[in-house]
Amino acid sequence: MKGIIILNLDKNSELHIDSEHPQNICEELGVTESMLKTVFEEHKKIRAGPNYLEMQIKRDLSVASFFTGHSSKHFIGKGDHAITVFLSDKDILPKNFEGQVRRIAFELLPKRKDKKFKDLFATSFSLLEKGELDAYWQEKQELEQVLIEKKEKIDDLAQKVSMLVSDRTDHLRNVQALKDEINSLYTKMDNWSVQMAELNEYNANLTMKVKEYNELIEHQKKEIAQKGEEITKLNRIIEDKQEIEDGAVKLLAQIKQVKTEKEALTNEIEKANETNKKLKFQILKVTRENEDHLDSINNLKIENKQLKDNLMGTTNEKENLKREMIDLKKEVKVLRRDRDHYQQIMKDNNLL
Repeated sequence: MKGIIILNLDKNSELHIDSEHPQNICEELGVTESMLKTVFEEHKKIRAGPNYLEMQIKRDLSVASFFTGHSSKHFIGKGDHAITVFLSDKDILPKNFEGQVRRIAFELLPKRKDKKFKDLFATSFSLLEKGELDAYWQEKQELEQVLIEKKEKIDDLAQKVSMLVSDRTDHLRNVQALKDEINSLYTKMDNWSVQMAELNEYNANLTMKVKEYNELIEHQKKEIAQKGEEITKLNRIIEDKQEIEDGAVKLLAQIKQVKTEKEALTNEIEKANETNKKLKFQILKVTRENEDHLDSINNLKIENKQLKDNLMGTTNEKENLKREMIDLKKEVKVLRRDRDHYQQIMKDNNLL
């Protein structure tokens, strides 16, 4: 044996030499990167799990290589690694050589980061050359156990098949009954299909009606919204009318008060007229008495003067009352015009 190397795939699936013994053995043997890639590709062609191969890579150089298996599937030791041994033409490999290389993969690859790995690797190669490594066949034993279990399952299935064959007659009768039941079900299915078509047509009509009802509802919603706006406007008008009514009530109260004041003034004017008449009668009486009583003329003149002064004050008061009457009449006229205006507004807005 000329040497041994460990190949592995990095994160970018690039192949490179992880370890080699002796140092620079590939360079000494003239092994190129393409040769190593060829070995790795041959492993992939065999299967994705652990596998072993022997092949010649040069005229005077061959290899015995063990692939540990892909890391995403079942592997031994560490996934995506290959342990490749360089052989000369004189090397005769023992029957358990694959198991010995498997032992190196199983025991050494998990210890790759150990500081003594190189020494362990050299020791393993020395034992491999001497044929002193114990073969590692646990995986094959597990596969054999799986095969035994599969064989037992196959035997059970074969027994069940034989039992099914023996019951074939009953099975055929059951099949015929099932066929009749299926035909009956097909007939029911045809009837159901007809009913389903009718229901679909009825459903389509209902859908159209629902659509029409929805459109009608939308139209009614719009009308209700318009009515709501009209009601809002009417409420505002009613509020305005209420203000007008309140103003009219106040105006009528003012008119009533003016009438009351007018009646009071009229009564006062009548009283003033009565007083004036009495004063005139007294003046006449005094004048007659003055003619009859010349001796007391001076006193009468004084009294007459006082009476005239009183009469003048009464006349002035009468003139003032007349002017006030004229002003009151004007105010009453204005109030009547306002009253007529408010009554017209109330009539136009149907408030009466």
